[in-house]
Amino acid sequence: MQAQSEGPLMLKTPSRLFFAIALGSLLTGCAHNGGADTPTSATQAEEQMPPKTRLVTGSIGYRERIALPSGSVAHVKLQDVSRADAPSTVLAEQKTTLIGTQIPVPFELNVEPRMFLPSMSYAVSGQIFSAEGQLLWTTDTRHSIDLSQEVNDMGLLNMVKVSGRVPQDSQVVDVSTMLPLEARGNEPGWILAIDSERMRLNRQNSTATQLTPTPTATQQGNSLRFDAAAQHNMVVEITPELCHDSMTGMPYPYSVEVQTGETALSGCGGAPETLLVGKTWQVQTINGDAADPEQTVTISFTIDGQLGGQGACNAFSTGYELTGEGLSTHTIAATERACEGGLMEQDQALFNVLQQLSRFDISDQGQLHLIATDGRKIVAKAQ
Repeated sequence: MQAQSEGPLMLKTPSRLFFAIALGSLLTGCAHNGGADTPTSATQAEEQMPPKTRLVTGSIGYRERIALPSGSVAHVKLQDVSRADAPSTVLAEQKTTLIGTQIPVPFELNVEPRMFLPSMSYAVSGQIFSAEGQLLWTTDTRHSIDLSQEVNDMGLLNMVKVSGRVPQDSQVVDVSTMLPLEARGNEPGWILAIDSERMRLNRQNSTATQLTPTPTATQQGNSLRFDAAAQHNMVVEITPELCHDSMTGMPYPYSVEVQTGETALSGCGGAPETLLVGKTWQVQTINGDAADPEQTVTISFTIDGQLGGQGACNAFSTGYELTGEGLSTHTIAATERACEGGLMEQDQALFNVLQQLSRFDISDQGQLHLIATDGRKIVAKAQ
């Protein structure tokens, strides 16, 4: 169908294919030694089915009623996203120049089954750039394709508006479940609060609060980057790794770096309780003595401040409080079951430490250390 001269125009670059020869994987597949066949489960057999995908279709758009500037470019890519620690490989892409037209922008990516490996993961992403190359809109969630289907109709891929500085080909990340987040550091003291709308930085040696709209988060290696340097002179990088407060020793789930002007600030962020909750901890030692191997002794924390578990003999429960200074518990309540003497003594040792908790730590091996005011300690591992 020929376009009318007075109608909207979309200049679409034909989708490009990028072929990668996975020599190592092919050699591995060919290096099967003879001998009796090993039975495989139905799931394994399904995973090894040869890919069938030949066409990936859909459209990209957004919910907001905001017009795109003329000459904007829609860019859709099909990528190998199997490795989080390496750049994604582009297998096919389509660029569409939008002249007098708006969203949604349809796409068709023609591919060949031999481009894919059954053990890898592949996903579609979409972005819209201004005519000058500024990133305006981007998808921020993974849209995976199904290699068992010849045609993958992805439907409408919703994008989010970009704010702050986002380099081209950056991986935009949805951080809505991570926010709000608070970070802090020492020497000099500072506190950073980030929510979905703004970042707020207070420093001990300054009476002014530095405010900036929360920029779009991008993945930079293992870190999340919030780059508001261009308009508000602030860049924040958050890395999911164990971080200890330099003054209190309190463990946190993130290390945080803040760059504001020529000043670099380092500290920790996130809620310490997230290191405790959502797991059942199995006690390994109490005051250096190994827990009875015949009994499974457990401790669990809830997000609403409850602590409980099963001793060698009796179940127990209490409340706990976690502050910036440490960890403490309320009076412990326990069942009154009678057991063999050694088990009762182990329970009493466990309860004595729990009753006098002052702090906790997580070791490099992921073990939980519950430490009393006098240094006595419970060591546990996540089940």
